Amino acid sequence: MVDLRSEHDIETVRQVALLLGRENGRLVEQNKKLRLEMAVLQGRDPSSLQIELDLAQELLAQRERALFGRSSEKRPAPEGEAGETALEPPKPNTGHGPKAQPLLPVVEEVHDLPEDGRACPVCGGMLRPLGDEAEESEEITVVERRFVVVKHRRLKYRCTCNACVVTAPGPVKLIPGGRYSVDFAVEVAASKYLDHLPLERQARIMAREGLDATSQTLWDQIEALARHLRPTLHAIRASVLSEPLVHADETT
Repeated sequence: MVDLRSEHDIETVRQVALLLGRENGRLVEQNKKLRLEMAVLQGRDPSSLQIELDLAQELLAQRERALFGRSSEKRPAPEGEAGETALEPPKPNTGHGPKAQPLLPVVEEVHDLPEDGRACPVCGGMLRPLGDEAEESEEITVVERRFVVVKHRRLKYRCTCNACVVTAPGPVKLIPGGRYSVDFAVEVAASKYLDHLPLERQARIMAREGLDATSQTLWDQIEALARHLRPTLHAIRASVLSEPLVHADETT
């Protein structure tokens, strides 16, 4: 006797399902015959009993489809079940093909025919736009990272009494009087600790992109960033150590 709860061979399960289906069919026919004979002996109307048997047989068929209908060799759904199959959620596409990129921004680029290419090759007439019709395709590209020098001009104001001069505030600096922005320091830290790029390698990459900076300069930005984050580190450490039990997961 095959235990379907522990059987993993698909062909064995299919053969058992076919045998069970044939056996169920034989039992249904035998039950139908016996019930009809009993109805005649009891003086009942056989037509009403036939309706009950048809309903029971349909319920049994639905039960079989619920158990075996999702296999790869299921039979086509009979008429009237299209609504049921339409309600099933579509299966995710696990094959090869383009992968959706919902996090990337979309930039539309329109390609138009040149002026000298708008003549009909058949009659020589002028080609006109076909409404809004266009062929669309997607292409993933990379926008080059750029380092730029931003000049901040802090405008000055004075009072007509010549006793007060006020200068407009500038951007927040990671290092007072420093030359590098907070965004630059975050970029260096993320490249080092998330992408595992050593500072020397980052300096060489930046040199190819036009920025002349030493690894010591990059380290100064990380150290300044760490000083600002140190209170957050101490708060996280205190929160962790306040728990009665501390776990550590050192897996990659």
